[in-house]
Amino acid sequence: MDNYRNSAAEAQPQRHDPVSVAASLRDDFSGLIAIFDRHLSRPLDVDGEVRLALSEAKCAAQRGHDLSKRLMGLLRQSI
Repeated sequence: MDNYRNSAAEAQPQRHDPVSVAASLRDDFSGLIAIFDRHLSRPLDVDGEVRLALSEAKCAAQRGHDLSKRLMGLLRQSI
């Protein structure tokens, strides 16, 4: 039996529903936000610059989350 079959279908990249891709992005950003929340809620033994960087990264993740939700809405309207 040939274990190294390479059909044209297997070589093609998979196409994904755009709404599902946007939902996956939203979920990834949501996970990042949770991670940043956990770290920011603990007493960190770091200087203010590190805490500020974590806070800014959380804000960026929140913007990505919000934008991906808006993108999902727009994609659903266009279907």
